[in-house]
Amino acid sequence: MSTYIYGIDFGTSNSSVTIWNATERKLVRDPRIAGVESSFMYFPYTLRKDPPIIGDAAKSRYVRDQMRGRFFQAIKTILPHRTFTETVVNNEKYLLEDLIAFFLRFLKAKADSVTGMDVTRVVMGRPAVFSTDPEEDRVAQERLLRAAQLAGFKEIHFQFEPIAAALAYESRITGPERVLVGDFGGGTSDFTVVRLDPARQGRTDRAGDIVATGGLGVAGNKYDSATMWHKVTPHFGRLATYDDGGKRLEVPSALYRQICQWDQIVFLRNARSLDHLWRLERLSSDPPAFRRFQSLIKDNQGFALFQVIEGAKITLTSADTAELRFNHPNIVIDEQLTLAEFDRNSADLTASITGYLDRFMADAHLTPAGIETVFLTGGTSLIRSLRSEFVARFGAGKIRDGEEFTSVGDGLALSAPLFFPELHG
Repeated sequence: MSTYIYGIDFGTSNSSVTIWNATERKLVRDPRIAGVESSFMYFPYTLRKDPPIIGDAAKSRYVRDQMRGRFFQAIKTILPHRTFTETVVNNEKYLLEDLIAFFLRFLKAKADSVTGMDVTRVVMGRPAVFSTDPEEDRVAQERLLRAAQLAGFKEIHFQFEPIAAALAYESRITGPERVLVGDFGGGTSDFTVVRLDPARQGRTDRAGDIVATGGLGVAGNKYDSATMWHKVTPHFGRLATYDDGGKRLEVPSALYRQICQWDQIVFLRNARSLDHLWRLERLSSDPPAFRRFQSLIKDNQGFALFQVIEGAKITLTSADTAELRFNHPNIVIDEQLTLAEFDRNSADLTASITGYLDRFMADAHLTPAGIETVFLTGGTSLIRSLRSEFVARFGAGKIRDGEEFTSVGDGLALSAPLFFPELHG
């Protein structure tokens, strides 16, 4: 019987796998599974039933293929949506569980190459809240369970991602602490308050150590959407007017709300939408903008544009200005995005996260004084305006950082003794 157990963090933007050796009671470190893989999946256009390309390689191939084929990003966010059941790719039907199973199978194969075994035990991460609707939350976990089964796992347990991050932090401390964990990814921002103590690490019953847990569906991807809305959509005519029988009217904003999510742009690729843009080109105060808009759709440039936007967001975690430069022949954008602009444009998102945090603390009857440490993890935790809100509430001296992209995966593997106590004596 294998003594290895995998911890899999299937994230909205990035994913990772970590290995727990139950015999030696420690994590297995190996360069083959170090770091994260982007949560991308790409089916090149083909008449064959070929498996998709997964992770960072999917992005490279998609760009090399000039963005043909079918590309998936952030499919984790679809899990609670009961209206999405299946999709057709290259004339083959795939359930959502089938798509996610491709990714989990890929991560399992990477870890199996390290252990040399077909490991079938796993601790899967899940956000504190897939959805505030209990039924949608249940559906999301059931789908993720089914995907793990399809990927070859037989014994599957779920751990909340912020609790996993807390357990990863616990492996670094020397004494007891009451910790607020903020886990900020691409799709959700999750919080947990937990009592940590390295002396309790590895015990099978830690339920009593969890003081409170919760989360909301606002995170990194919405910060990208805010930049698209405020800074980029004017290049596609958002501030233009058009002539309607002698009256000047503003272009409807609904068009631009849709292109603020790159994966929704493809749904504008239909005769009705393109005809509408063609008419606006001829009737508007900014015809070149609507030619750019048409090219965005026809040339399938949404993903590439959002990669530039995300890159600017990352740059602003350490710099005060970032370039927004896009050089498609029909869509030329050359802008500077300042930190002040970014903060102003995303202020409502930061406020929604911190507003939730304040309610979360109040509902748990906690005050900042009652928190000894604030452990922040996930790529979105590096956004400076968000981080400053934590400093303002708790003080800079309490803030600790994780390995922003791998803490959850490590913590899931460290959770193994909680779910598989029979392997630990």
